[in-house]
Amino acid sequence: MPTISPDRSSLPSSMSLLTLYGLSFLFGVTVGIFNPLMSTFMEQHQVSELWIGATSTVYFLTIALVTPVVERLLRKLGIRLILFLGCLLMMLSAPLFPLTSFLGLWFVIRIVMGLGVCAYLIGGQTALNLFCRDQNRASVSGLYFLAMGLGFIGGPAIGSYFYQISPSLAFLIGGGVMVAAMAMVWMFLPSSLRVKSGSRPAFFHLLKHFQFPIHGIFAYGMAEATLITLYPVFLLKQNYTVTQMGFTLSIFVVGSLISTVPVTNVADKSSKVRVLFICICVGIIASIGLITLTDYYLLLLFSGLAGASIGPVYPLCLALVGEQVSKENVGAGTALFTTTYSLGNATGPILAAFLMESLGNSYIFSGFIPVYIVLLLRIMRRKLKA
Repeated sequence: MPTISPDRSSLPSSMSLLTLYGLSFLFGVTVGIFNPLMSTFMEQHQVSELWIGATSTVYFLTIALVTPVVERLLRKLGIRLILFLGCLLMMLSAPLFPLTSFLGLWFVIRIVMGLGVCAYLIGGQTALNLFCRDQNRASVSGLYFLAMGLGFIGGPAIGSYFYQISPSLAFLIGGGVMVAAMAMVWMFLPSSLRVKSGSRPAFFHLLKHFQFPIHGIFAYGMAEATLITLYPVFLLKQNYTVTQMGFTLSIFVVGSLISTVPVTNVADKSSKVRVLFICICVGIIASIGLITLTDYYLLLLFSGLAGASIGPVYPLCLALVGEQVSKENVGAGTALFTTTYSLGNATGPILAAFLMESLGNSYIFSGFIPVYIVLLLRIMRRKLKA
């Protein structure tokens, strides 16, 4: 079976990595259009926060549950075909969302989208870790995340603009972006792009070695999903317009874009765990500001600060996983990473929706902040033992 030689493509400027960065950008645009507008569409059809959270949870739970299957398919079919199928499923499913008002069909569409996103995440992140060296792993992951952020910053703004003209048009444009991604996959990624065959390590063996990054990515998944799916609802209930909502999410991504590359560069030169600790501390403070501030311009400032601190958590955790797994097991490590990330995504919205309905809208972030605090305590405990 053909395999990748990571040394040939270890530099961030290599053609293979440039292709992955381009795909990450297009994926960011698509997700930036679809996820916030799905919640907005349901809210405007008088669907309760609990059901909005439930559809989002099903979407992310699908990603988590099918990850082991996708990882096995990755070994058999290769990375290019997995990425192509992922983009195809997203392209076919999401534009159907505004064509119905039946809750059951919304659940089905979200499940199919989850299948597509899972295939994209497993394929893209496996290829990324195969092309990295330990010396530049955080930096390459940061550039990959930056490309996704550049797409996501435009996604909500573009989607919100066309949504006001026609919801169907906004979702159709998102599907068109995935067509471009499919073309890029087929044209620029070789069919020989495959993971080496070998014995798959036990789940608990991997989990034991990835305690900090797995804990971190679970909390990040909770935070990201809550911000994307239910924070727009929170803003609408605070009497902000759809345009203001989209702009606030875009500012969050701007913060991520500004900070991700410098933060990951620092992490490569110092300590990834220490940088992770600092990011989480600032992220907690910023998240509290997002639910307590009433001035819109201060809200934008704290949205940028939240993005600048929470955004780098993803590439930092991905880099921590990549440097601790062999090339033969990079697919299994990526699968565990994606599963945990998706479980966090699945937990965040439904928990936030329950807290909002039970205790009030201001408790929207009360689910993931304690999880972050526990991670901080674990890191501090390890430092004290060292």
